Amino acid sequence: MVICPVCNKKMTKVERKFVCENNHNFDISKYGHVNLLLSNQKNSKIPGDNKEMVLSRKNYLEKDYYKGISEGVNKIIENNLGERKAVKILDIGCGEGYYTNRLKEKLDSLKIENEIVGIDISKEAVISAAKSYKKIDWIVASASSLPIEDESLDFIICMFAKIIPEEKMRTLKKGGKLIIVSTGEDHLLQLKEVVYESVRKEFYSPVEDLKIFKHLDTINVKYETEILEKESIENLFNMTPYRWRSPQKGVEKLFTLDKLKTIVEVNIDIFEKN
Repeated sequence: MVICPVCNKKMTKVERKFVCENNHNFDISKYGHVNLLLSNQKNSKIPGDNKEMVLSRKNYLEKDYYKGISEGVNKIIENNLGERKAVKILDIGCGEGYYTNRLKEKLDSLKIENEIVGIDISKEAVISAAKSYKKIDWIVASASSLPIEDESLDFIICMFAKIIPEEKMRTLKKGGKLIIVSTGEDHLLQLKEVVYESVRKEFYSPVEDLKIFKHLDTINVKYETEILEKESIENLFNMTPYRWRSPQKGVEKLFTLDKLKTIVEVNIDIFEKN
């Protein structure tokens, strides 16, 4: 289901390359990923998360503090399989691959044949994913120009990532499902209460931005977790947007903590292509 980013023709794997019928070819790296991000698609010299942010997220997620989010997404996919015995899935903004891999393990346990592609604009994130999880196709690409065939996908997952409605509509099959994960209003509330003098509760709903899809449901996942390592508290903070706009005094206070109880809350919106 992968297409050439230059001419949009279908690509096939030939030895250590992806090649299209017009002979555009892209090397598969020693780690197993392929870079299909063209220079004119980059929004900066080094787009996406840098190596430090990727490592923070990888180390934090592997402690399974966000396992409940993963299980919530996987359950929704399972409940929407219908009669399907095989699925094609795209994870947009896959990062270092934690959620993507857990989904593949779930589908394998259900004996559902699956082809899963993880895409991220961050080269460092995709390299990390490719090093860790070998049974998934990992691609460096932009969400605004997906190198994916028209109407080829049964599911698209978009977790805390940029939403481009037209590309999602183009690549989903009719009746295919779009799963959007966004933070709830109490997400990491206790962490924010340490860092900021006053905390403003807010959350984003994607429904207005995705009117071209049929909105089926919103599932709320909310639980309390206790982070038990100083390093994990720092990793959590460094993988959030708060790292860019937090008072130094509050950050220093947070980093003195040996453990932290905080709420994890996300909303999972389910959309369908009519």
